[in-house]
Formats: sequence, structure tokens, C-alpha cells
Amino acid sequence: MNPSRLRLAGALAAVVLAPAVVVAVLGAGVYVSVPAADRAVLDRVVREQVGFLAVAASLVVLVAGLLLAAALRRYVDPARRLAADVRVMLDANPDHHVTPSGPAELRTLAEAVNELAERHAKARRDVVEQVETAAADLDRERHRLAVLMGVLTIAVLVCAEDGRILLYNTAARDLLGEDVGLGRSVFGVLDRNLVVHGLERVDVGATPHEATVERVGALVRVRLARVPSGTAGAAGFVLVCDDATRPEQAAARHAELLRSSADRVRGAAGSIGAAAGAVLGYPDMPAEQRRRFVEVIAEEATRLGEVTQHLMTESPANEGQWAVTDISARDLCAAVGAILRRTDGPEIRIDDPPGDVWFAVESYAVSEALATVVRLLGERHGVNRVLLAAAPSGAAATGEFGHVDLSWAGPPLAAGELERGIGDATAVIRRHGGELWADTHHPQVRVMLPRSDGAPRPQAKGMPEEPPPALYDFELEQFQPDPAEWSEWEDGPLDRLTYTVFDTETTGFAPEEGDEIVSIGAVRIVGGRLLRTETFERLVDPGRSIPRTATAVHGITSDLVRGAPTLDEVLPAFAVFAADSVLVGHNVAFDMAFLAATQRRTGTKLSAPLLDTLLIDGALHPDHDPHTLEAMAERLGVNLVGRHTALGDALLTGEIFLRQLPLLAGRGVRTLGELRAAAAATAQARTSARLYRI
Repeated sequence: MNPSRLRLAGALAAVVLAPAVVVAVLGAGVYVSVPAADRAVLDRVVREQVGFLAVAASLVVLVAGLLLAAALRRYVDPARRLAADVRVMLDANPDHHVTPSGPAELRTLAEAVNELAERHAKARRDVVEQVETAAADLDRERHRLAVLMGVLTIAVLVCAEDGRILLYNTAARDLLGEDVGLGRSVFGVLDRNLVVHGLERVDVGATPHEATVERVGALVRVRLARVPSGTAGAAGFVLVCDDATRPEQAAARHAELLRSSADRVRGAAGSIGAAAGAVLGYPDMPAEQRRRFVEVIAEEATRLGEVTQHLMTESPANEGQWAVTDISARDLCAAVGAILRRTDGPEIRIDDPPGDVWFAVESYAVSEALATVVRLLGERHGVNRVLLAAAPSGAAATGEFGHVDLSWAGPPLAAGELERGIGDATAVIRRHGGELWADTHHPQVRVMLPRSDGAPRPQAKGMPEEPPPALYDFELEQFQPDPAEWSEWEDGPLDRLTYTVFDTETTGFAPEEGDEIVSIGAVRIVGGRLLRTETFERLVDPGRSIPRTATAVHGITSDLVRGAPTLDEVLPAFAVFAADSVLVGHNVAFDMAFLAATQRRTGTKLSAPLLDTLLIDGALHPDHDPHTLEAMAERLGVNLVGRHTALGDALLTGEIFLRQLPLLAGRGVRTLGELRAAAAATAQARTSARLYRI
């Protein structure tokens, strides 16, 4: 039973029994004070009337008890609810209002409290407005940092001295995987020895340390540098990572290319030498035989040229000179026109190309090369208008080429004239793997360029109120405990622990009757902040049909989960997401009952401590009913958004849990062990006794 209720029951018993004790004491005093002769008469009267006196005493006690209970319901219970509501206003929801109840005096007090709350809320809004105004410059700088980090294509992580991640960008998560997250250890994604060795090298030198490591079949190049202690409030280090797989593969291909080219050159040179020796050594050789030797020399010379051209176009050194990006044919032609307008070149007319023509080139260099061709036509042939038209040159498969045609009104170019006039531009096109030539019969120059794999997909636009795509929290340092404290769960301060708030959606309410999970959603709380960018959401194939009654609640149909992974596959991934954190849920015994069988079957254990917001609310507000998510959200001022989806309910539960923490601190509950003990003492804990056994 709640300790406060035990104290109240004791007080009630004392008040009810007090009249009986007083009567007994007075009777004993009267009995002792009367003469002995009268005592006999008194004894006889008492014996004769003992039944009546007992009934009368019982009636007196009963009436006193009823009057006292009525007084308690009228005065004490409303006062207790009033005190709990005031505590909610102070610590969790300043906009919460007290519901007047009880006698006139308490109603008047409740109205006064509401008026005081309104004045306090107005003063608080004024202060918040002033603080927001004063912090506008800081917010703008943080926004700039977030945008900068978000657009960087190279992975960046900033870590505390012990390896906890304080900052990362989306490129880091794309490269290193979902294990990257605020407050998590970088040693979960990179080898500890590599980082420690790199720090030692940096500490004795002045340049960043660089190393290459393998991760999930890819090579990752890592650069490591120190963060001075005065920069972010605490010492740490920065990791800059990029994918080194393609350069390494290109180097390997180049080595193989050199080896095969050397073999081909050696063979061709040997054939040419042998044929030339035969021709020179036998001047009287028959004409037909001499012709065959000359043909061998010509064929092998052609092969040498092909080897040389192949070596030039496939060289990774040439690839590395260009920052190749995707550009549409329309934009490429427009760029050529812009260059010519700046240099007073011939007028450009662009024939609208098909929308699916995209090139994979270094756009500025290729635009300049095409502009050079147009200027040649203007300077040497008096052409004042050139038509640019682009089209694909074959199927849209990877590695196919497209072409850009330059045509004009007038005579065509003579053979070799184009190459002699634009030597550098020719090199640019050929280094991209392309080619260009002039049609000697028509006024046209064709430029072949490599096509991209496809048009770039437009990035999804976030909602205007969404934060930029960088994830950072330099204040995280002050919230995290020492690594040694992670094993001391019970003594961990509530405001310093990391939490994973989760929820499930199911086919029904009875796992023992075959109901299964169809969705799991979770979000992490780090440093007292709900990280909406670090979430876990998976659909689960339950291996059975989903009843319409369940679909009506969460909207998940059998067709939607068909082909989704099973819980045996999803649970290990969820365990990784929730590692090194306290698990939080609402009525969490329900969710754990569904997960129990899968934990046994897969060997995946969710061994972290469990917290239940339902039990926490029972400890905080024993006089309030009900303890549903809706009632708790209304009481604590949390908006009801995304209900009855696993991730939506997890986010809602996380917001409620964060509002409960200051209320717990106000009651002296500050550690995980104290909270678990308080939750276990509630009446609601009987439904979760196995989870909350202390």
C-alpha cells in the first residue's frame, strides 16, 4: 500500500477510537472515586446493561468513523488532489489548471491558485520572449552549422575524449551505418586500437593522422585530429571519413591494365620486329610474301595505338582530375551559351533535348571545351549562329554515351581542321572517355560524352519547421556519466541516463493465443533530449493474417506487412539500437510479453532495466484516474500526435517521460533504483510484478 495511505489509515483509526478511549478512562475514574458500597451497585448495573453499553459504544464509534470519513472525502482528498495539481503546474506543465472541488474554502483556494498560475504563465511568456530574442543570434549560428554539416558529402564525427559521439552528419551515418548516433561510442563503428593509435600519433606530431580500415566489405579512409579543450568545452577529437573503396579498386584496375598492356605491347613489338627483320633481310622476297609481312606490321602498329588509347582513357590518374557530377543536357547547353555571352562569341540556339538525357562529366571543363569549338567556328569561318542539340546514342544502360551536335549554316570543316584548332578541348573530351569529330560532308561537329546512370532523384523536401539535417549536441558532455557507471544501473542519476522509449503494434491482445507483433517503433533520449532524428521503425511479418479489428486501430494490413522481415530478424536490430540504454514504455509488460518468446528463440536478450510510465504516473498521482496515455498527456501538457502507430506512441511516451522526471525529482526520486522502488510500490505494479521485482 502507498505509505501516505497507510499514514492516513492510522490517523483515521486513532480518531475513531479516541472517543471510546476517553469514555473508558472517564468510566474508570468514576468507578475508582465512588465509595465501596456504591461500587457493588455500579457493578450490578454495568453487568445488567453490558449489552446495551457495548451497542451504544459501537454506535458512537461507527458514527464518529462515518463522520470522519465524510470529512476526509470532503476536505482531505480534494486537498491532496489540489497539492498534486499544483506540483504538476510547478514542475511539468505550467499551463495546467486546478479543477475546483471540495468545500467552499478549497474551491476559493483553487480559484486563487488558477489566477496565480495565469499570472505566472504571462510572466513566463514574457521572459521566454525576451530569452528567444536574446538567443536569436546564437540560433542562427547553430543553424548555419547544421546546414553546413548537412550539405557536406564527407563524413564528419566529433567525439568526446572517451569516444562518445557529440556531433555527426548524415554522410557519416550513410557511410558508417545506423550504429552512429549521439551519445554512442565511436568504438562501435571503428576499431578502438585504430583511434587510440591515431591519437597517440597526433599527440606527438602536428598533422592529422590518416589510416584506412575495412568496414562491411568497404574501405574507409579515416583522418583524425584533436579538438582543443577550449573549443567545445572539453577535449576530444574529430574524425573525417570517406569511402576509399573506389580509388583502391581503380588503382588495382590500373595495375592490371598496365600488366596486360605491357604483355600486348611486348607481343606487338615482337611481331613488328620479326616482320621488319624478314623484309629487310630478304630484299628479293616475292611480292605476295612481302605484302603479307607489311600487313602484319600495319596490324600490329594499329594494335599498339589501340593499347595506348585504352591506357590513356582507363587511367585512374585521369579520372581523379575531374569532379564528375550529373548534369542534364539542357543545363550543359545553357552553360555553353552563358560562357559565350561573356566572351562575345557566336550566338547560340539550343534545340530542346529530351528530358532523360543526362551526362556524367565535369560540367565546367566540358562546357569550356564546347565553347572553344563554337569560338573556332566564329573566328575562322565567320559563323555567327550555332545550333546545339543533344540526344542519347543508344540504350540508357550504364556506360552508354550520348552526344551533343553543333551545326551551322555554311561550309563544313575540312579533315583535321577541328583537331588542329582546339587541341586542349579535344584532350578534355577524351579524358572523360568521349570523342569528337567534324563531319567533312555536312556543317556539323559531334561530341560524344558519357551518360549518367540516370537522372538524379530530387531530395525530399522536409517540413519548414523541421531542423536542418545536422545532428549535434556539444552540451552532451555534462549529462553523460563516466563509463564505469553504465554497469551501476540502480545508482544511475535519472537525468544522466540514456533511454530507449519503444512501443509495439500487434494483431491482438493475447500472445499466448497466437497474437503477434506487426510493428516496432523506438526513439532515444540522450542528455534530457528526445532525439527525433534517431528513431527505429520496422514493420514485422506476423506470419498470420491481421484481424480487421486490429487494423482499425493501427492501420496496418496483411498486404502491408507481406514480405517484411519476421520478428526473429527485427529483434536483434532493435537490441542493437537500444544498447547501453534504459528501456521505457507505457504498460510495458504488454510489449515484453510479446517479445519474450522471440528472445528465448533467438537468444537475443533485452537485459536493460525497464521503466513503465503507467507505474510512474501511479507513483506520482495515486489520486488521479485513469493512467492512460491520453489522460497523462492532457495532464502534463503533451500534444497527442501520431497515436496508434508504434513510433508515434513511442514519441508520445518519451515526451510524457521527460515531463515526469522533474516531478520525480521534486519528490526526492533521483536515481534509477529509487524510481524502480517507487514504481514497484504502486497498486498498478501488481500487473507487472515480474518486471519490477526489486
